[in-house]
Amino acid sequence: MADPPQYPVYPYPQPYYPAAPWPPGPPRRPGLTTAAVVLMWILFGLGLFSGLGSAFVLVFRRELFAEAVPGLADWIPLVLLVTLVQTALFAALRGLFAVRIMRRSASARTGALALEGVSIGYQVIAQVLLFSAMVPVEPGRSVSFQFDCTGIILSILILCFLGSARSARWCDR
Repeated sequence: MADPPQYPVYPYPQPYYPAAPWPPGPPRRPGLTTAAVVLMWILFGLGLFSGLGSAFVLVFRRELFAEAVPGLADWIPLVLLVTLVQTALFAALRGLFAVRIMRRSASARTGALALEGVSIGYQVIAQVLLFSAMVPVEPGRSVSFQFDCTGIILSILILCFLGSARSARWCDR
């Protein structure tokens, strides 16, 4: 009798290593970019809410606005127009840029950086104009001016978050 043929016997099948995907997938989205987009959506909502609230006051409660800011009492139609245009334009652009940044658009990132810079300037100018149009302070009279810097701070954060090198690299497709 002859011996059986000598060949290797493998108790287990050979391991299978799948090939690496080619081309490799997109890089992971930076957390700062996601945070900037979330802040843009927050400013979208806050802008619509405050802009429409201001328009409501200018249309239905004119006497309240004229009493608070007598320097602009004759300019109410212009203030209303500027408020509505600014609210609609900034909200539409923030929503558009937020969606396009999530799709890795470098032009949307650049547009968002420019929009937030313009937004900061607009908010500062609006606050200065409102302050200067208030009632002149007379002796024995106190006037309080509430300066809301929420929008300015959120815009600065968006500028910082989208201005990072990782965000620029991720958005450059």
